[in-house]
Amino acid sequence: MSKLAPCFHCGEPVPANTDISICFQGIDRPLCCQGCLAVCSTIVAAGLQDYYRFRSGLAETPSAGSEDFDMYNQPEIWPLFSVQDAGLWESRLSVGGMHCAACSWLIEKQLESIAGVESAAVNFQRGLLTIAWDSQRVKPGSFFHAISALGYSVAPWSASTSERLVQRQVDSLLGRIGVAGIGMMQVGMVAIGLYVGDFEDMSAQVRDLLRYFSLAVATPVLLYSAQPFFSGAVRDIKNRAPGMDVPVSLALLSAYVASVVATVGQHQHVYFDTISMFTFFLLLGRYLQLLAQRRQFGSGALMPVTARALVSSSPECSEWRAATQLQPGDVVIVNPGETIPVDGSVVHGQSSVDESAFTGEFKPRPVARGDNVVAGTQNIDGRLQVALTVTAAGFKLQHIERLIERALQSKPAVAQLADKIASRFVVFVLLASAASYLFWLFQAPEKAFFTALAVLVVSCPCALSLATPATFTAAVNGLRKRGIVVSDALVLERMSAVTHAIFDKTGTLTQGEPSIECVDLLGDGHAESSLLAVAATLEQFSSHPIARAFCHINTQLEASNVRVVSGEGISANIEGAFWRIGSWDFCTENSEACNSLAAVNQSQQEHDALDKSNAADSSVANRMLVYLCKETELVARLRLTDAPREDAHRVVRSFAAAGIQIQILSGDRQAHVASLAQSLDIKMFKGGCTAAGKMQHVKSLQSKGAVVMMVGDGVNDAPVLASADVSVAMIQSSDLTRSQASVCLTSDKLASLLQLPTAARRAKVILRQNFSWALAYNLLALPMAAAGLVPPYLAAIGMSASSLLVVLNAARASGADYSKAATAEPGVTSLVQQGVRAVG
Repeated sequence: MSKLAPCFHCGEPVPANTDISICFQGIDRPLCCQGCLAVCSTIVAAGLQDYYRFRSGLAETPSAGSEDFDMYNQPEIWPLFSVQDAGLWESRLSVGGMHCAACSWLIEKQLESIAGVESAAVNFQRGLLTIAWDSQRVKPGSFFHAISALGYSVAPWSASTSERLVQRQVDSLLGRIGVAGIGMMQVGMVAIGLYVGDFEDMSAQVRDLLRYFSLAVATPVLLYSAQPFFSGAVRDIKNRAPGMDVPVSLALLSAYVASVVATVGQHQHVYFDTISMFTFFLLLGRYLQLLAQRRQFGSGALMPVTARALVSSSPECSEWRAATQLQPGDVVIVNPGETIPVDGSVVHGQSSVDESAFTGEFKPRPVARGDNVVAGTQNIDGRLQVALTVTAAGFKLQHIERLIERALQSKPAVAQLADKIASRFVVFVLLASAASYLFWLFQAPEKAFFTALAVLVVSCPCALSLATPATFTAAVNGLRKRGIVVSDALVLERMSAVTHAIFDKTGTLTQGEPSIECVDLLGDGHAESSLLAVAATLEQFSSHPIARAFCHINTQLEASNVRVVSGEGISANIEGAFWRIGSWDFCTENSEACNSLAAVNQSQQEHDALDKSNAADSSVANRMLVYLCKETELVARLRLTDAPREDAHRVVRSFAAAGIQIQILSGDRQAHVASLAQSLDIKMFKGGCTAAGKMQHVKSLQSKGAVVMMVGDGVNDAPVLASADVSVAMIQSSDLTRSQASVCLTSDKLASLLQLPTAARRAKVILRQNFSWALAYNLLALPMAAAGLVPPYLAAIGMSASSLLVVLNAARASGADYSKAATAEPGVTSLVQQGVRAVG
């Protein structure tokens, strides 16, 4: 029985009577199905034929039509990755395989040339493409086909999809980096021997042996490790948009061919060490870039992807469904401690809902039948049944995420300028190399090739490319060791121009949770410590955030017959007495039998005064009252407050002394915000702010020329953090907020923020040094190489030394002692002034 031929793409046996094939390198290759034919045709059409030469394993068998993007033309599936707004659809797609800003530019221009596409914006760091399109003129399948034709992978956007695309590239790069690193070390050692041998009369036999060894080692580095550069160069040339892959590939190929010719023909110089070194460092830079990109994913974890849907009137009859499949009118069950998965209205039950991530208010909001709740908030102490009012696309959390995307779509002028310079520099290098070759071809033909190669190698913009990422990476690593995680290295540059510092209130300038300010004794015969022990014993049965104010109190008391009343208080028997703790109404329901009626009346008057949110005295606005009752006697009133952070005064004074205007924007009530602003001597503040309102305020400041730093921790801070020039998230921030901030604090000390200006100043000084050296080197070396004064081997040494000097100098940015800015009170102001003013 004859053996069935394997499929050229996936290796599976080709079924009998199947006549599917593709012509590859002049030979008809058999394929097992239409799916393999579609994938193989896409790879060949994209100019990636080398995939089949260098792949280390066979591909998986695709399902039929897996690359048939026409399926996305069905209107039924558009809502899965698109939303409709103002007559246009806005789609979000994950794009893989982008390596530089030129890739983003190419994709945007290609899509904008399609009729019906109103706009296309690529967020390179996240691998996210946002397209606005008219469904009457174009269908989504056109986007997928266009992007795929450019040689990039594309799929409907989701954090997990983009993570898989990035992880696939990371895994591939690690193997290539390993091969290039081993090759660089081996060939480097041999190169030292060859360079020394040029001055020590090395025998021809030994020299040839070392050269052939270098050839054997450098060849897999070129064919395997450097393959991404060649694929990128082919794509760039095909699309007439030259990027950095073009001169890199040309230099590698030229050096390899010249080295092979020199080895076989026993000529003077070989450059195998240059090939391995370039490949290793360039792959390493691409790998670090991908690692930074991976941090952008994961914001979707804030909201559950499934919900317990009610299928009949009985709460026991429920089933788990995907949140995206739920429709308005469906009812979901939310147990205590769970995150609410939908936007809707409570139809049964009562509880307290923690909305601090959205509003900045740490006090949970009591909810009952008829009250609205939003997805992403926390159900605390009661079981709820919630009826959906909107689909998943209309959730408030989704709206906040769309605000974030809009903020991230805009490109700063410096980024656009960098794109133009990079593309022109590549073209200039190629033209200079070609001009040198033509000139010497007529003057001294034997020098033409080596002079052109020297120009290409000596002017390869490695030092220029490494200057910024190497410096900022070193500074970022230094800050990370000191408790500050910087996700956007450009924040170190923007810090020098900050004019306004805007702080959220709850959890940023304040502790973010209640603390006991004082205890008012209302009865006789009770010590404060014993009453606090009773209160802590009762509160340990509560999941209400107020209970956190008592968690530090040690108590050995035991409670029985515990009863928790949602949103009201807790009662229990402790040491033979009946105790209650909670709200005024909960504790004084039997006040007519109270032994201390006068005290109760006085307490009620004070309670009524404190409960007015618009009280004239803002000093009490930030407090809340909790009462403790024994039997029928009101024995204590506990004043709780969300106190300012211990270092908040110092941070505000330091930035104000540096000439930065301080403001507070909060979702909390105006009276609460005014109270905090008064205590911190902040003149400009605003309460009751929504996510859109905060973002609008920042945009207004920026339109007047302000450079804004925003510090926050709640979900409603995420859009404004994305809009701000510098954004800082506190350690306790929500996942969504941290994912959009350019700086995340890993310590609970607000004063650690003062390290940023010092780090920015040092990084900018080092960056200027690196750029000065890189530019001076290229401006001097390029004319000398074109004049034939620099042989190729010296050009390679000079380029390597230039890059090495940049990397070593950049490493100094990680060694600065920034912590002085956060610990030394007398020097705080001067350090901030240096970091913010001197750097400019």
